[in-house]
Amino acid sequence: MTTFFNPKLAHLGIFCKDLDAMIDFYTREFGMIISDAGLGKSGKAGIQRRGAFLTADPGEHHQLALIEGREPGTPPTTAQISFVIPSLSELRAFWVHVKETGIPVQVVKNHGNAWSIYIEDPDGNMLEIYAHADYYVSQPLGEPLNLDDSEEEILQQTEELVASDPKARPRAEWMAEQAAKIEAARPKLNFQLA
Repeated sequence: MTTFFNPKLAHLGIFCKDLDAMIDFYTREFGMIISDAGLGKSGKAGIQRRGAFLTADPGEHHQLALIEGREPGTPPTTAQISFVIPSLSELRAFWVHVKETGIPVQVVKNHGNAWSIYIEDPDGNMLEIYAHADYYVSQPLGEPLNLDDSEEEILQQTEELVASDPKARPRAEWMAEQAAKIEAARPKLNFQLA
């Protein structure tokens, strides 16, 4: 019997400089809870390190595994960690929160296919908080975005970006194309499911 192998990315592990500050940040800013915490063996050397498992999804034991052990002064090894939210209006509300709380902001962008705020966590990892737009637009694309503009102004700016890309199309159409490509690319393995 041929079975399709279809793994889904479920969580991310990060070595932290300041584990307690990271736990506080992700529980406070993203509503995550600690599902487990304690000492565990990490890496090939099996070094015991303190860690915490955080989740905001009751179906996932953890979405973030935060583990102490990153040396102070070392740069982050992640390019970005991204969190999707449901709408532009929620992104704009989060923007107000970011300004009020002083969370460090790297940049705010209109990607045409999404609107993004890039902030830093306490360890200096770049986080992208974004909402999908209704379009596919060729990437990379990152025009400046002012989330203090009205939602109507932002949507108009996005429509102008879309109009300038001959490959642009509705997001639903692009998603259907991607689904077909993913299905065709799945490894076909010969094993029996129990």
